Amino acid sequence: MIAIRVCSTSHFVTPTTRTFHARSYSDAAKPSDHRASSKLFADAAKEEVADEGRPTRLTQLENEHENWMGEERIQDAVLRMLVDKYKPLRSGVVRSAEEKIKLAPPKVTPAIAPSTSEGNHEVTNKQFWASDGARPQNMANVPLLPAIEGHQPWHTTFRAPSHATTSVKYGHIPPPSSRRAVPLSQMDEKALRKERETRKRTEMAGRLSGARESVMDYKLGLGGKTSGVQRRPNPVTMKGWASLVEDRIEKARLEGQFKTLKGRGQPLTHITEEKNPFVAREEFLMNRIVQRNGAAPPWVEIQGELESAVSAFREVVKQSWTRRALRMLTIAQPPALLPKLTLSDVTALRDTEWESREQAYHDSAIDELNSLVRKYNGLAPYAVRRPYYLRSTEIERAYRESGPDILRGIAERVNGPDPLVVRGNTESDGGSGGQGSGGGHDPGWVPLGLGDVLRRWLSKALGRPER
Repeated sequence: MIAIRVCSTSHFVTPTTRTFHARSYSDAAKPSDHRASSKLFADAAKEEVADEGRPTRLTQLENEHENWMGEERIQDAVLRMLVDKYKPLRSGVVRSAEEKIKLAPPKVTPAIAPSTSEGNHEVTNKQFWASDGARPQNMANVPLLPAIEGHQPWHTTFRAPSHATTSVKYGHIPPPSSRRAVPLSQMDEKALRKERETRKRTEMAGRLSGARESVMDYKLGLGGKTSGVQRRPNPVTMKGWASLVEDRIEKARLEGQFKTLKGRGQPLTHITEEKNPFVAREEFLMNRIVQRNGAAPPWVEIQGELESAVSAFREVVKQSWTRRALRMLTIAQPPALLPKLTLSDVTALRDTEWESREQAYHDSAIDELNSLVRKYNGLAPYAVRRPYYLRSTEIERAYRESGPDILRGIAERVNGPDPLVVRGNTESDGGSGGQGSGGGHDPGWVPLGLGDVLRRWLSKALGRPER
């Protein structure tokens, strides 16, 4: 408590009437202090004395239980184990519910005397209060009806209250129209169009309602001429269904449908997906039915289209480079060195002139493939999406995969029945062309001109002997 000393030069006005009290000698000896500061100090001392006896918030928190820190105390654990081992016994005498009710029956008196009738034992529901006129605190213990001697629950009957009224809405059915239908010839164009639309909707509703029956008749073979024949009603019990199934199986056996079963007398074919634990059995069967019927999701169909397009493009590039490489090797290399070429020598062969000449076609084909890839990725799941194709990657792939075909073509030209090797001095031949024109070539090799080549080809085509 903060004590404030008041220092002022103003004069205090004292009341005219004063009250004198008897004081002892010790009190009278003390001089009286009428200063405001003394009054404030005295009030502060009284408040401090009063606050010492009052418990503070900190003291209350210290006396409360400790906060849960995530661990059980040893005292609590021991107490819990003892209670689990030795169940505490009930204290006092065990009484049933009826005995407790008889010992302390509820003291309830009706505010209004209940009205009863001896004929039908009707009892009306009233509100009951305690004997002192105050409303009880627990209304769940207050009975809804007063106890009547000799009254049983089945004697109570329900009587509708006076304010209850029946709420029944009667339907209004218009009487049938007595006017006759107007012939179509006398109707205008608008009414005629409306009549046609109404008739069309009616026919469509009739078709939809009879679609199910028509499908069942078609599946059971009851359409057409046999539609008027009395059909066997559908069974309603398991025994009836079993007999119906047996009849259908026997009928199919007599017709010979079991003789044309696919895979009859052969072992069952198992596939890997059938034993996949991550694929449910119903999903596997559904996928197999879809595959056998040739149906597939949209992204699977686009995947097949993409695969065929990629295979066709790679095959075209591979064949083009194979022809180009065979022509380059037969022109630039002597016949004696052609059989000695290895796969690494053939795959290391590059031609920038061929790449620049075919670049326009390659770029156009790659753009078409990437458009298919973009369409496929838009429909396919994330796990099976594909990257875009690059021209450089596909060219390197063609160089690498066309090696065996180039070696096979060289072997066919060298070891053929009529080997024909053409060599010319072109600018692309380089040093090998100049070397071939000199005297350092194989003595068994004779250079041929374009006229000689055409003459030999024409002789082969006409079947004439060579000169």
